[in-house]
Amino acid sequence: MLVAQISDCHLRDADSTKGPWTGIVDSSATLAAVVEHLNGLDPGPDVVLVTGDLTDDGTPEELARFREVVEPLVAPLAVLPGNHEHAPAFREAFADLLPDDLPEGHCSHVVEGHPVRLVGIDTTKVGFHDACFDDDRAVWLDSTLAAEPERPTLVFTHFPPFAVGLDYMDTSGLAGRSRFEAVIAAHPQVALVAAGHLHRPIHTIFGGAPASVCPSTAFQLELDLDPRRGGAVAEPPGFQLHRWDGVRFVTHTGMVHECTRLDITAYVDDVRRRVETGVGFPKA
Repeated sequence: MLVAQISDCHLRDADSTKGPWTGIVDSSATLAAVVEHLNGLDPGPDVVLVTGDLTDDGTPEELARFREVVEPLVAPLAVLPGNHEHAPAFREAFADLLPDDLPEGHCSHVVEGHPVRLVGIDTTKVGFHDACFDDDRAVWLDSTLAAEPERPTLVFTHFPPFAVGLDYMDTSGLAGRSRFEAVIAAHPQVALVAAGHLHRPIHTIFGGAPASVCPSTAFQLELDLDPRRGGAVAEPPGFQLHRWDGVRFVTHTGMVHECTRLDITAYVDDVRRRVETGVGFPKA
């Protein structure tokens, strides 16, 4: 199974002139480029997770614009809101992708129909840019995971449930990280925790499970671990591919930009021949 993840797309109204990236990054164009790239993959993804901050302001117009840009995707979508979304508008915009029995107060839900169970946990807070994994969400996630203890599971969310060293993001991020980690640790079938929000590819171990943060399809945050500074950079739009081989997830981070490509298919064919014939790989 191949799970694609995109995050932090930050689509704006077509006529928006606000924000520091206006005139520098066209977030609709960068997202469209990622969509085109994902559609061109062979093998292609079985599902595309969208882990929040689809838009800048969460307006119905921006959400409609997001759906318009991703409409060409071949693979189905699984979506969660980020801190830039507003719950009522988000629920209305994605009513066809969300179950009818969403918990009150958050958009957490399960996506079935794949070899791996996909569990989305929404930790956003109404009216705030920070987030919270409170008792209600802990009970929901714990009971949801307990319902299928033998099924390999990917938990996806917007806010990473761990500190990463980008101090201004850590301190304005998720409250209740230790509670979140305890829930994950209690359910060893969780094979991956996938998050967004930080606009950078980041990896760690969380509650005994691999954990990954997806880059943005719009712009990236600068890798600067000095707590006194912060920056954003116009690095290429990114995405992640989480490959499930039946035992574990392996995560690949991809960037979409113009670059020189050297075709090494002949080398690939030679490697395959050597493996099949047992010739080995002696140095010349």
